Amino acid sequence: MNGLEEIFKNSFSLLAADNTEIQKNINFKDLPTSAGLVLFTDSQDKPITLLTAANIRRTVKNKLTEQQEKSKRTDLKSITAKIYYYICPCKFRLAITHYETVKKLFAEKFKDYITLVSPWFLTIDFSDKIPFFSVTRKPSFKQEEKILGPFSSQKSATIFMTTLEDVFRLCRKSEFVNNPHHAQSCPYLQMDSCCGVCAGKITTDEYKKLIYDAFLAADDIENAINKFQTEMQTAAKELQFEKAAAFKKKIEKLSSLKKQTYKWTGDLNNLKIIHVDKSFKIKPEGSKLKKQTYAVFTMNCFNVLDAGDFLKDGPAIINDVVKKSLEQLANSPDSNSLERFSIITYFLYRSKPSGLWLNAQNQENFEKIKNFV
Repeated sequence: MNGLEEIFKNSFSLLAADNTEIQKNINFKDLPTSAGLVLFTDSQDKPITLLTAANIRRTVKNKLTEQQEKSKRTDLKSITAKIYYYICPCKFRLAITHYETVKKLFAEKFKDYITLVSPWFLTIDFSDKIPFFSVTRKPSFKQEEKILGPFSSQKSATIFMTTLEDVFRLCRKSEFVNNPHHAQSCPYLQMDSCCGVCAGKITTDEYKKLIYDAFLAADDIENAINKFQTEMQTAAKELQFEKAAAFKKKIEKLSSLKKQTYKWTGDLNNLKIIHVDKSFKIKPEGSKLKKQTYAVFTMNCFNVLDAGDFLKDGPAIINDVVKKSLEQLANSPDSNSLERFSIITYFLYRSKPSGLWLNAQNQENFEKIKNFV
């Protein structure tokens, strides 16, 4: 068994019996109709192209029979000698397997064969003299750095950041912090819409506490709103109506961050995700009928754990597996962390992602898993 057969488990030759010429009439019925990975290789068994397929047989047939214009690339059928395929009905597992296989086969050129759209993040480096929120696709994961995310777009991340800056009166002109004599020209300072750290109205330690409070609020919007509501009610009882009105505005602005767009946004170190979806149908020993199995995954920004497939009549077993897997998730990034996470966020932000996607912090997850399977 060669390396490709170890990866794909199955192969389909297009060569005639003498292994010298490609068959003129190919019988595609020997190929499965399941979803999976398909690799086309040449007569030297070198990879030509790798595809994900909702239906392996249909994808291969379409690719080998489609007509190519003379101005376009070489006809695939004329150079393909063998098809390797890997059956995988679970869409998320297929996406992760596709990514890992592309990296194995194409090494440094793997990005020519796969499209990865990175999510966005908000970062704060508390080792800075005056920390600021920054919108980025590439957090450094330094020890002093706090990260909020993920965000589906730069726009949604910027809106989230601007809202926090409004609510907590954060400084928005980092260039003025390093040039205090220019601080008076800051429009936010002139409008009294910031805390004035650049002008010395509060100390840098006080400002770090303020921006950390903003970070905590972003991680738990509901809790932050409840705190402001308590302070608003206290101010109203003490007849401090202007102060109560200010708290009301803060609550209204923070409430705008409860949109579905920010469903998965929070402290990235705390984010843990559970995914359950249909996998193979198998015939258990002693059963005449096939039964549905379900693939179970736990993941965070740094890791994806595939717990395997489980029968639908064992939701309690699935729940135990989920709990153990969540405990095994590490918070140590590697060179591929953001690439894998971009695959995760692709599913998180689809309007109708396949299977069940749950935030591990939700206490109702077991019931949702039981109802799904």
